[in-house]
Amino acid sequence: TGNPVMGDGTVLFHANHGNLAGANAAIAVATLGEGRAAMRKQKGLNGRFINVMAKYLLVPAAIETVAEQYVTQTNIIYTKSSDYNPFANKLQVIAEPRLDAASLTSWYMAADPAQIDTIEYCFLEGQEGVYLESRLGFDVDGVELKARLDFAAKAIDWRGFWKNTGA
Repeated sequence: TGNPVMGDGTVLFHANHGNLAGANAAIAVATLGEGRAAMRKQKGLNGRFINVMAKYLLVPAAIETVAEQYVTQTNIIYTKSSDYNPFANKLQVIAEPRLDAASLTSWYMAADPAQIDTIEYCFLEGQEGVYLESRLGFDVDGVELKARLDFAAKAIDWRGFWKNTGA
């Protein structure tokens, strides 16, 4: 949510990266379509289209129900084309309550990390898991445990993300 500066000197979500909606809008078939199209039009380092496919719809908890309405298949009998939901069962909703602290309306689309590297996570050298230390208690009857996880994560590529600041 802090929109960090990427290696090219431009913030993660920016019009120059083609991953920021041109107009603020709520989740709807049209705005989901805009995001999907923008992600598919991303180009790789060689200038060719890389056809990134959205897999996740990341939302604050405040709009989780709305998001689920647009990605869940229902047993509606379609009588006109506008009844059809092209996103049914194609996106997975991930509601994150920490997004609510930044904005109750902003929503994001993200690609499958198996398709494109977007976030890199790493451990401190030599600490590829939880560091545990224990000692027998003198002040208490038992064993005292100390646990620590030295871990970091950073966005490394903007092509697998898309953002709409919502309405």
